[in-house]
Amino acid sequence: MSRPARRRRIDAPAMKKLGTFLRHLARTGSVAFAAERAGLSRNTLYRRRRTDPVFAAGWADAIGSAVDRLHGEAMRRSVSGNGRAAFRRGRRLSAIRDYDSGLLIRLLRLYWPATYDRQGGWAGTPREMLARFGQK
Repeated sequence: MSRPARRRRIDAPAMKKLGTFLRHLARTGSVAFAAERAGLSRNTLYRRRRTDPVFAAGWADAIGSAVDRLHGEAMRRSVSGNGRAAFRRGRRLSAIRDYDSGLLIRLLRLYWPATYDRQGGWAGTPREMLARFGQK
């Protein structure tokens, strides 16, 4: 007859480290960075994720938060752009706003693949394409 598997109790400092890991994971999306900040090894964390469904759910939520933050930043950069200073001969002239059109195209492909995907391309006549955007 086999013995039931013993569950190890987790002490308060270990729980605090796991919370720190999940907090940094939600902020950055980087397991390596979050593990380093929490003072835990990645192998230990991956093993715990496999064996502890509650921790696995927290991990999934943290990754979801990180993805939401990345998505928000990508939208901001593609629509609002990034400001930078313009210099000439060592003197500051003005501020320039750079827009990441490549990032915008990738976001459009994500949300409207039928219109912006590479395989399908811009299918239809110019009149049909303008109709897709609500123009005549």
